[in-house]
Amino acid sequence: METAKIPWELIAEKLDRLGKKPAWLADQLGVGTNVTTNWKSRGGAPHSRAKALATIFKCSTDELLTGSQKLPVKSDTNIPTDAYNEFHTGDNFAAGPDLRPRWYPEISWVQAGMWTEIADNFVAAEDTKKYQCHIDLGQYGYVLRVDGLSMTAPQGVSPSFPPGMLLFVRPYEDAVPGKYVIAKRNGNTATFKKLSMIDGELYLEALNPNWPEQYMKVQHDDVICGVVMHAGFDL
Repeated sequence: METAKIPWELIAEKLDRLGKKPAWLADQLGVGTNVTTNWKSRGGAPHSRAKALATIFKCSTDELLTGSQKLPVKSDTNIPTDAYNEFHTGDNFAAGPDLRPRWYPEISWVQAGMWTEIADNFVAAEDTKKYQCHIDLGQYGYVLRVDGLSMTAPQGVSPSFPPGMLLFVRPYEDAVPGKYVIAKRNGNTATFKKLSMIDGELYLEALNPNWPEQYMKVQHDDVICGVVMHAGFDL
């Protein structure tokens, strides 16, 4: 599968700050040094490594994927930023969850297929619907509306994603077997499927057993455009 890259310059900067070498990074990741050597020669690491690298470098995945240490929180409220006070050493309480509202645009399936190319310059139209999500989808999170019956499971089987259900997608999440993913193949239009491992091979699986092509083998030029982190209906 084709995957966008985390710039090697950023990885090298993180290593330099720690006083470490690429061989150390390979050891931390549990891979051979040829892996980090390939990343250096190819200009970066695949986005699928963002979570592991963020853990090692003690930073956010968004920082690795966007190069920004502080990302704006999308909000349609007029609450002043100083209403969210940071806690300080010596305070007799612990920080609670970040409850600031996060709003994400509903985009088309064609836009989802091109999201890695257009996200940086995407400007939502005035009539674009935005939805709040309790899960942080990152700076480039987006929402899709299920269209079609391929992911509608048989009655009584869960999960099931019938037409009209909203999918809240994190673009740079690790796509591993068992996850529900947005994938692009044969052009720009994306498709929604379960990523499954069968006999050592990756497949895009439709949950509808009567779907004409329930299992599609993942091809080298398929692109994972995001992982579904939450789903629900617009009530």
